Amino acid sequence: MNKGRLSGLILVAFITLTLLAVPNSNAATTNNTSSLNLDTNYKSWVDGSAFQYQVHPKASTISYGEGILANTVFELRNAYDLNPLYSAGYTGKGQTVVIVDAYGSPTICEDLLMFIQWQNANGVNLPWKTINEIKNHLHIYYPMGKPVFDANDQNQLSWSTETTLDVDMVHAIAPNADIALVIAPNNNDRPLNYAVLYSIIHHLGCAISLSWGEAESAITGQSQIREVRISDTIFKLASLAGITVFAGSGDWGASNGADYNNAFFPASDPYVTAVGGTNLFMNCADGFMEGTKSWDGQNHVGVQYSYEIAGNDYQAMVADGFPAPFDMVTAGGAMSSLFPLPSWQKGITLTDLAGNTIIPIGRCTSDVSFNSGVYGALGIIFLSSASPGSPTLNVVGGTSAGSPFWAALTAIASQYAGHSLGYLNPELYAHRESLYKTGAIHDIKSGDNTYPTGNNVIGYSSTKGWDSPTGIGSPDAALLVPKLGSIAG
Repeated sequence: MNKGRLSGLILVAFITLTLLAVPNSNAATTNNTSSLNLDTNYKSWVDGSAFQYQVHPKASTISYGEGILANTVFELRNAYDLNPLYSAGYTGKGQTVVIVDAYGSPTICEDLLMFIQWQNANGVNLPWKTINEIKNHLHIYYPMGKPVFDANDQNQLSWSTETTLDVDMVHAIAPNADIALVIAPNNNDRPLNYAVLYSIIHHLGCAISLSWGEAESAITGQSQIREVRISDTIFKLASLAGITVFAGSGDWGASNGADYNNAFFPASDPYVTAVGGTNLFMNCADGFMEGTKSWDGQNHVGVQYSYEIAGNDYQAMVADGFPAPFDMVTAGGAMSSLFPLPSWQKGITLTDLAGNTIIPIGRCTSDVSFNSGVYGALGIIFLSSASPGSPTLNVVGGTSAGSPFWAALTAIASQYAGHSLGYLNPELYAHRESLYKTGAIHDIKSGDNTYPTGNNVIGYSSTKGWDSPTGIGSPDAALLVPKLGSIAG
């Protein structure tokens, strides 16, 4: 890092710490260590909150093979063309992916081990085959003290589901990358902001995954806007430190539950790469092809990418011929009212479901995408935080699955390039046409993000080139990874 960049990093860190009024402590707690000794300012930033961040991991306890489409690690690796990278030795080795969540999961190591064992019995060879191995590579930090987990609190259980999904996905995609799991004691904006800041100041990894957020429609008051500006400073700090930050663009369509379309923050921050959603269809080993209205309720092993639509479970079920389609998750993606249109997004247009073209004046999500549907989600995931020793078997989806996927892919690309990639957004947009031409990015051209189906608040359509639900598209990893190192960092 050159002196100018280092000076800028120190300056931004100083400003951010001043704004947050964070105690000047460089200690951390990790697995099996005691809480921090915090000064008298502790409560001012742990309990103080202008708003709360939300997680919406959608878990279905329908067992694998009972009709709802699920994708194993084996199938996702086939779909996104990861296997040539693994064969060449690019597995994320020597890199660390940071995951920031609230509350954590008291059974994360045990649940990850069960995930590894199940996936290995179904076509892959994930490392970390004992609890001790997991604890040697999954480093858990509690920079504000370790919270006492309440298994009767539904909010905490949702966060534990998110934590498990995030860890499982990173390990599934970058199996030899270490994981730094940074846990905030609650889901208030201040503690989660500080957890992100902590991971940056201590440079815990090359990429950060944030699978949480809040609809901009709920961020309106002066104190809330101030917290957004503090967050923006933190994300700018990450860019100066050469760290890539990803966040999911939301799971309730373009409207995020409001009566108008609005973006999901922090995905809407211009220093964050917003991960939109798709529903993935594959060609299968026995000649069956998903997405052809030929659903038969049987298990089919996906061996090759077929196509994707904008993440919309109802539309995906219809495309598959599922007999009783329903809404579970629909990808977010909309124009921000908090941030102006960045220079690297100039020239994009939004197309709503009615066919109207909108020229945006604000930052627009999404930037990239990944399979986000619960119909076609990652399975099997074991969740036992509610009842240790008695795990439920789940498929778990949402755009929050895409954030750890892209962070893991970035770790592989960092290993390939020999350096971290840093702030990706400007380069992704500048090179998107060449990425399309070489097949490194799948351009998603159908589907939309209206939620729920039939809502009068219509969402945006997936179109040729950039669009709001899927950004520039999803990756062909074997083709994209070599290019990322040359265009970024």
